[in-house]
Amino acid sequence: MADQEKKFIIEIYRKKDPDQLTAILADPEGKLELGSAAALCGAEACALTLRAARIAQKRQEGNEQLDYILRNAEKLRAYLVYLIDEDVKGRNILRRARKEGEERKIEAALHPAAAISDEVICQMINLVELMEGLLPFLSKENASSLGSALELALGSIRCARQCVLELASESTDETYAFIVRRENELRAEELRPRADRIRSAVEVQLR
Repeated sequence: MADQEKKFIIEIYRKKDPDQLTAILADPEGKLELGSAAALCGAEACALTLRAARIAQKRQEGNEQLDYILRNAEKLRAYLVYLIDEDVKGRNILRRARKEGEERKIEAALHPAAAISDEVICQMINLVELMEGLLPFLSKENASSLGSALELALGSIRCARQCVLELASESTDETYAFIVRRENELRAEELRPRADRIRSAVEVQLR
């Protein structure tokens, strides 16, 4: 009927189980792209940071710094899970623009799509900062959790960076593409000493 309202089903990917999520990610025709994968990896990094902090909390109940880390790592975990679907939304807009084939609309859709992965990078950098705050509470019991959290966070950043660079390479705005590439290089350089400190501290505990 002409006056019948159309009903749209919005699929919530963050509610799917790991088997479903990974199967969709494996499908090149699926809705999930690299940005969603980066967000999922980032959420796992947050979870292991929380694990390391909670192990430390058993010995340090009421510690304000630990409470701060726990509170903010949980906020980041929930936010990264949320970004799984935000990346899908951004990609859907870009997909429609590509289908229409109008260059101006494609360019306009590229930037917000890339911004989701860029946000993943920013939040993972914030998470690594929280991880560094755990170093005074590091022990043999939580070292492997923190070390694994670091590697997942760095993996999330690298995955998100691939997504950003891929989208920037499609941009007709050369200035934007250059800034995006250079910004990612600078972030990696700035994060390296902090990541090295965490990795070294973890290795000392695991000897």
